[in-house]
Amino acid sequence: MTGQETEEQRQYEEEILAHQHYVRQSDDSEAEDEKQSRKHGFSAKIRTFWDKKVKPAFPEAIADISLVKDVFTTESLIHKDIQDATRYPEINKVAHVRQGLELGLEEKAFLAKRKMHVRDHFAKYMGLDPEQVHPDDIPVIGFGGSGGGYRAMIGYIGYMTEMKMAGLWDLITYVAGVSGTCWSIAAYYTFSDATTEHIIDHFKSRLSPYHPLSDPAIRTTLTAINGPYNTLGPLILKQISGLHVVLMDLYSVFTTGYLFLHHSQESEGIRYKPNGDRGWWKWSDAHKWLNDGQEPLPIMTAIRHERPWKDWVDKEHPFKDDSPLSQEHAETVDAWYQWFEMTPYEIGCDELESWVPTWGFGRPFDEGKSTMQLPEQSLALLLGLCTSAPAGPLDAYLATIKRNLPSGSLGNAVHELALKITHMWGKQRTKVFQQHHPLHACNEHNFMFHMTPVPKGQARPPGIENSPRVHLLDSGLDNNCPTYVLLRPEREVDIIIHMDASSDVHKDVFQERVDQIGSRRGIRYTKRTSNVASETSSTPVHSREHKEKRSDDAYGQIYDGNLFSRPAHVIDSYGHTVTNPPAPICYKDNTIIYMPLLENEDAAPGFDPSTAKWSGSYNLVWTCEQVETLIKVSAANFVKAQANIRKVLLEVYEKKKSTREATHP
Repeated sequence: MTGQETEEQRQYEEEILAHQHYVRQSDDSEAEDEKQSRKHGFSAKIRTFWDKKVKPAFPEAIADISLVKDVFTTESLIHKDIQDATRYPEINKVAHVRQGLELGLEEKAFLAKRKMHVRDHFAKYMGLDPEQVHPDDIPVIGFGGSGGGYRAMIGYIGYMTEMKMAGLWDLITYVAGVSGTCWSIAAYYTFSDATTEHIIDHFKSRLSPYHPLSDPAIRTTLTAINGPYNTLGPLILKQISGLHVVLMDLYSVFTTGYLFLHHSQESEGIRYKPNGDRGWWKWSDAHKWLNDGQEPLPIMTAIRHERPWKDWVDKEHPFKDDSPLSQEHAETVDAWYQWFEMTPYEIGCDELESWVPTWGFGRPFDEGKSTMQLPEQSLALLLGLCTSAPAGPLDAYLATIKRNLPSGSLGNAVHELALKITHMWGKQRTKVFQQHHPLHACNEHNFMFHMTPVPKGQARPPGIENSPRVHLLDSGLDNNCPTYVLLRPEREVDIIIHMDASSDVHKDVFQERVDQIGSRRGIRYTKRTSNVASETSSTPVHSREHKEKRSDDAYGQIYDGNLFSRPAHVIDSYGHTVTNPPAPICYKDNTIIYMPLLENEDAAPGFDPSTAKWSGSYNLVWTCEQVETLIKVSAANFVKAQANIRKVLLEVYEKKKSTREATHP
């Protein structure tokens, strides 16, 4: 090390020690942080963020003094770049909230192009003469994927791969995901350039040997070319916008940052390439795969926990008494989840009838328009919302997090905090977990804030429009399949094909799941029974005396959905009878083809995705061979389901054709 480098390091060490002393002397409250930031300038806020948020979560990973330098370099670059319209052209536009249930103009334009793309492919797949196929008769198909961690992420890619080879992919209009499947969808429309082979090759090399929140993975992410900018930049942008960064934000940027990091970006000694990197991934960039209708429209999902007793009061005391043991909570029976959808075009919720351009999500809003014209939020932060099970009710999460997250990482911080809260709540924890979130969900600006103007001097009514922040969570906490968004009435989806990689696929619980969402939408689903004798999906292969093979019907189960009156009460995801939550209702029948991720003795004898330890929902380290095994099983499962898929497609096509011809002879 040269004398100049030694002196430079000494200066940085002194600066850090001085700043650590300053942090120790300051109060831990957010209000005090803001006070010190104003006193010491903007960098003091970033330093507080680094010392209080990042360092405690990843003490070993960020020990290198040069990484600390990168943080302050990133701060300077972000502060400059947010005013650079050549890098972030969206800063020249004010984002406006669109209200109503109608589909957005961009989605409507996409649908017109996709319909023409699908026509010839549908004829080919079904063995029909394309000249005899009317575009209006072709079923609108949605392909949904469940949650289930990397098992769901990889399994979905396996089904996609076989669908593309069979020709079915070109018939699909929408693809939607919950939790882990959102990683698959985002990967397909970003770094993989719409090729599943690219995703598989990448995951085979990236998913081992490190957990994405382990110290080696954190260092790999931060020392990659432009790694600090792409990883920490989005967090600094949140700070600039007036939001506080929480643990789940770190989970978001480091998990996706490592998962999507290509080996070509890893470098020794090169941290920044000003003109050699496009910046962080942005979900709106997926436009290029939709402009000509050449790919299905992707929908990622998250949910908001609507608890009517939580009303915004003021900035110092955000909510009324939030004690989990308060009388207010005891007297409140109903709480429900509002589904938010994220397409490359818009982010919003049909229950709230409000939508914001995807490039504008993350900005502060007032009365329907953005008040700060900031760059588009990082895709990593959006995926953090979609996969944020740790920030939701933790009754299922606590039992596994300590065992599966690496020591010395964010996992310990999350686990220890959760245990403290559990101990404090004591015997009430089961009830409380259903309605409270001991780990703070990510703070996001509420684009519906003060949406409806009120006369001067008149009090604004309580509710979401009176809250400057919105907190979104993993939608698997409500229902582990994206049925809700694919049943949005305006989309007129005729057939939903669901891949379910849930851990409970052997328990035959899909009827309960589809009843929960169907009841909200005014649809009742009935499972078809096959004339061919076959064992049910609730009987595992290894428990059968003769280990006979499943019938193909088990891999492609058919559920017919018919309109019916919405019931006043439904069974929620926790088994409670509650008032049926509001939702726009469907006005046409549809059919679901349910593809549970079951074992397949022909593809991988003795391997059951639901019970094998290495394919558990919380395992985030997979070997190349394990990725290949699950891809193989998923592809083989689709082959078995394909006969029922073709059957339903033909049924719906003929029904639509008959209806059209009767209406317009």
